[in-house]
Amino acid sequence: MMNQKNDSIESLATASLMTVASELFSNHHIITLPKGAKYTFQTIIMTLLHAATSVNNSLESASNDLKLKSFLTKIPSADTIFNYINCNNVEYILSSFRAMNRDIFKSMNIKGKVHDIAIDFHNIPFYGDENTPLISGIKPKNGSAWGYSYCTLDIIGDVKLTLDVIAINGFNKNYFDLITFLFERLEKMQIKVGTVYLDKEFCNDDTISALTKLNINFVIAAKRNPKIMGILDNFKKENGPASTVFEYNFNKNGTYFNLVATHDEEKGYILFATNKDVKSIEIFEKSIPEEYRKRWNIETGYRVKNNFKIRTCTKSPVARTLFFVIQCTLHNILNMLKSVLEITAYELKSLINEDIIKVIRYGLKSLYIIPFKLFLNYLNMYNKTRKRDLRNQLLRI
Repeated sequence: MMNQKNDSIESLATASLMTVASELFSNHHIITLPKGAKYTFQTIIMTLLHAATSVNNSLESASNDLKLKSFLTKIPSADTIFNYINCNNVEYILSSFRAMNRDIFKSMNIKGKVHDIAIDFHNIPFYGDENTPLISGIKPKNGSAWGYSYCTLDIIGDVKLTLDVIAINGFNKNYFDLITFLFERLEKMQIKVGTVYLDKEFCNDDTISALTKLNINFVIAAKRNPKIMGILDNFKKENGPASTVFEYNFNKNGTYFNLVATHDEEKGYILFATNKDVKSIEIFEKSIPEEYRKRWNIETGYRVKNNFKIRTCTKSPVARTLFFVIQCTLHNILNMLKSVLEITAYELKSLINEDIIKVIRYGLKSLYIIPFKLFLNYLNMYNKTRKRDLRNQLLRI
């Protein structure tokens, strides 16, 4: 057993993370190249990964930089790569992302376990014609009310993974159907849900009705409206500036839920919608805001994903989706590695990019190759032996 453990540690330490990432994209054909393509899939992926992991964080800059550093390997131009990408479609790329995730999830052992979930919209502002495919209305940001919008489904807590990505447009942003669809996805992944956390954009009757019908616990940051503020003003007149919990619904036929109103001296009332049972108002008004802080994990996840962002001005929805999927996949690879290694996003970027330069500069087909499935096996083996060692140590105390 000790030899197996040592072998797994050595293999993890010497594996090329560029090769691991490249093989993952290759195994599931993140894009399909057109017939007669002049450049290989590996060269295309390495150029994309270079854009995602180096200071040359646009495809144009990454291509030009690799051309300067390459002695033997022919590097495609950004225009050529965009042409190859646009031979695909959005749903194909998202389908490939889900297939890659299945491999990653195997190493994380997340199936059948209860996880808290965050659902959010990730909006990328757009400044062109709002009739461009996949463009929809978004919360105004950086001077634009139009953009590309993706709905993400994330595990939050000790494990952090982006489980799924849905491309949103003006025709499919029906909250009831969207929530139902996302939880159907979770069921197929065999993920058990503890509590789902959502921001104010989801505080509406359609979302709450869908979650109630699915019997899912939720905590949602709630919006103020005249009706709610009227109730709180009356409460404040009778009880002073105190926190409270009351039953509420948005309309006569809407679904009832608990509205938690915590009073802050500076901000006034901070509101949360939840369907959790009220056992004690005193405990409830403190525990719900504390629980909601878990959702900040998804904000941290966005910052980590932005480390792998490929900047572009392209109007292609296919390219935009591919670049976002690359961000999410590298984020998931990072968190897969964090289950056994101490590694940061910056370190992962540096390791991948160093390997790319070695391969490109010297015309190597690859570096130290460890098949992705074997890499996952080593991760699982190391995790199991580490847990066993920890358990034995605790038994000896």
